[in-house]
Amino acid sequence: MIKFFRRIRQQLVSQNKFSKYMLYAIGEIVLVVIGILIALSINNWNEERKVDKQIELLLNSLVEAINQDLDYLKGTAAVHEFRFNSLQYLLKRTGSTPLNIEPLPKYEEMAIWKESYPDTINRNFMELTLRYSGENPKIVINKNVIDELKNVGLFSAITNESLKKAINSYYSFVDAHFQQQDWNERLTRTWREFLRDNFGILVTDTSKVDDFIGFVKSNELILIRMKEMISPAKYRSENSSMAITLAEDILRMINNESKTL
Repeated sequence: MIKFFRRIRQQLVSQNKFSKYMLYAIGEIVLVVIGILIALSINNWNEERKVDKQIELLLNSLVEAINQDLDYLKGTAAVHEFRFNSLQYLLKRTGSTPLNIEPLPKYEEMAIWKESYPDTINRNFMELTLRYSGENPKIVINKNVIDELKNVGLFSAITNESLKKAINSYYSFVDAHFQQQDWNERLTRTWREFLRDNFGILVTDTSKVDDFIGFVKSNELILIRMKEMISPAKYRSENSSMAITLAEDILRMINNESKTL
């Protein structure tokens, strides 16, 4: 009987040691798992920080690219606004009925004519009218940064959906309106050639034109060609102004975004 109880006691002692060992082993496993999870979390956090830093750097580069775009867009908006309004002015002075289109608001930031538009005959204004009737400022849209953002997969990592939408809207708009062949260029080139070949006049040299009103009224083709340029100038100026608004929206959003990164 005594031997029986001794065996029972040894079994209980062995079971107790095994239980303690299992608890210890489970504890070790839990600690290892926790360590792995912490390491993974730190690694993920570091990777997210790297991605955030890359996005921040590329967004800063995007700001520079869009500011370069704005220089071209603002110059184009100003030239075409002036062309539209000044041709209307010249046609009105000659007694020819201009197109029934409301004048465009002056693009004050880069205005060609700094003063109020004249109500009477003004030679200086008419000289500028002739000169800028033959101008066709080019627009160069810098797409290198946005292409890089998309090519390396970081564009999708931008969490601000409003910013992504604004960027897409801007580049879709400029692609549709400024990346294609510019028919304004052909229009202004043929106008310059028309004045040069038929009248020996360069738009950059108005010294040969003593009487602007008489010069314009002397040939019906001059009036026709001037009227041809009015609507395209309005279209170009308004599209440039819209692109400027879209670009400035992006700059404002990126500025706000950089404060949260």
